Amino acid sequence: MTALEIFDIVVNSLTFVSILIAAFSLWQSSKYNRRQWNFNAFTHYTKRYDDIMGEFPGQGYTLRFDLEHQIPSNREVRLAVLKYLNMTSEEYYLWRDKYLDDKVWQIWLPEIKRTLQTPLFQREWPNLKEEFKTYEKFSEFVEQIQSEVVLLTQSKQSRRHRRLKVFDHGPRH
Repeated sequence: MTALEIFDIVVNSLTFVSILIAAFSLWQSSKYNRRQWNFNAFTHYTKRYDDIMGEFPGQGYTLRFDLEHQIPSNREVRLAVLKYLNMTSEEYYLWRDKYLDDKVWQIWLPEIKRTLQTPLFQREWPNLKEEFKTYEKFSEFVEQIQSEVVLLTQSKQSRRHRRLKVFDHGPRH
């Protein structure tokens, strides 16, 4: 083997190693950039969530879960609900189209479900649904989540009814 052939093998080997190092660096950089983007999205939407929840009038934020003390429907309440739904539709889009990592979505999803299933959001959704007419997948998402609470309620009522039947032994003698 000549010196020129050895030199050619060394250069080709170094080129191959350089390509591997570059590919690994690019992969690592891409991974870091995605994590950074998800972190930025998380902090951005967390701030928006705080801002929107602060816009609910009076005790609207805390009363949204209260079955006995409903918040009266008015323009201010409907606007706050609309802003929340708009933010949630953006988050849903980012997750559904794979811009947002599943781990971030799994942090948000329980609170999204909890909020969409509240009496307030159940009441306001039919009035605001038209705003999301162009984003049918989001409308289906909201309705599916809201139907889960109806099914859960029906299931609880059915179990309660069965329990009552167990204790109902007819008239006492």
